[in-house]
Amino acid sequence: MYKKINLDYSSLEPFIDNETLDIHYNKHYGKYLDNLNKLLNSVDYDYKFNLLELVKNINIIPENIRGEVLYNAGGVLNHELYFDILNTNGKKEPTGKLLEEINKKYGSFNNFVMKFMDTANKLKGSGFTYLVLNNNELEIINLPNQETPYIFDMTPLIALDMWEHSYYLKYQNNKEQYIKNFFSIIDFNKIEEIYEKEIQKNK
Repeated sequence: MYKKINLDYSSLEPFIDNETLDIHYNKHYGKYLDNLNKLLNSVDYDYKFNLLELVKNINIIPENIRGEVLYNAGGVLNHELYFDILNTNGKKEPTGKLLEEINKKYGSFNNFVMKFMDTANKLKGSGFTYLVLNNNELEIINLPNQETPYIFDMTPLIALDMWEHSYYLKYQNNKEQYIKNFFSIIDFNKIEEIYEKEIQKNK
């Protein structure tokens, strides 16, 4: 069975409160994971793939539950990236090759942040805002609900959860402040690890 990643509930104070993290991690992320495992167990899936491999080989899943498996798998992958790149003690700005690419594409890191925040603010309804690698090119995109960039052959480097459950207890309807504060708890050490691994793989 697929299992939860670890999370320190207090690690994002004061930008995201403990109650929100508890609910988000256990009741939302946890529900996607539980639903996914139940669906897979119902067809005696052997868990031979990791979750990303399963998404990329989704045709092995019977068609009648394939959509639900993909939806819940997206919910797990999206949440795991979101939680994994957040750390109040992490590196707040990129360096090295990633910074070079950001400067090349957006002009500066500050321009990138402004573009990312603007894109997130324009998302309608529920979904995620991502920085992705698309054919080795950086791109900022919105995807609805629990669609994952992996199904479009893109690799997400940053995932910002824009579902209301991720911020509403603390920020209510002030999602702009939540988006702004996201860059106070981001960890570019983790993001650069993903970027470097993907770039090496595609050489």
